[in-house]
Amino acid sequence: MNKAELLKALQHKLGTDVRWAHRGLQAIFKNQTADEQDGANVKYHNTMGFRCVDAHLLTSFTTQLQRRGFLSEKQNAILLRKMPRYGRQLMKFYGEGIAKSLAA
Repeated sequence: MNKAELLKALQHKLGTDVRWAHRGLQAIFKNQTADEQDGANVKYHNTMGFRCVDAHLLTSFTTQLQRRGFLSEKQNAILLRKMPRYGRQLMKFYGEGIAKSLAA
C-alpha cells in the first residue's frame, strides 16, 4: 500500500470504527503540549495536537474517555465525524505501526 492509500484507509477507519477513533483521539491528545492539554486550547501552531475549533470539545472527550472508559453514542458520532481530519498527523507519528495494524 502506498502512502496515499494508507492515509485513505486510516481516515476510513477513524471515521467508521469507534475503537480506532478512541485510540486516535488519545494519541492526538498525547501529542499536545502540557499547557494545551491543561487549558483545552491551542497555543502553538506546531502541527501537533487538536485544531483550534476542536480543542475544547476533543479535550473533554479525551478526559471523559480516560476517566470513565467510554463516550456516549452521541459523542462517538461526533468523534467519528472529526477524527478523519487527524489521519495525516497520526501517519506522521505512528505511520509504521498504523500500516501494520491496517494490514492485519
